[in-house]
Amino acid sequence: DMVDMSDLVPTIAAVAAFAAEPVRVRGVGFIRAKESDRLGALCRELRRAGIDAVDDGDGLTVRPSRPHGAVLATHHDHRLAMSFALVGLGLTDENAGPVEVTDPGVVAKSWPGFWAMLEKL
Repeated sequence: DMVDMSDLVPTIAAVAAFAAEPVRVRGVGFIRAKESDRLGALCRELRRAGIDAVDDGDGLTVRPSRPHGAVLATHHDHRLAMSFALVGLGLTDENAGPVEVTDPGVVAKSWPGFWAMLEKL
């Protein structure tokens, strides 16, 4: 239940793709009214990268997956942009292709130096 930590849902969902067990997040249906329909957009974009993510109304379920490169839209949402970067970091298959985040400048809303920090990892 992430009702008290809803801003972390995109991050948890991105990392959950690399987990050994399915991850179910609940209590966050209200994040549909953030910068984007954060649940719906998050699941749609993660599926573009081969991640088994299902929006179930009040939250989402992410099952262990083999993500691959994809072009992922931010839907003008800074938290989605940053979480999609984690998907790219997690790719281990050199043939998977890169993860490209459209509208990367959207992160300026909360962390203007995010991409520079990421390059240092």
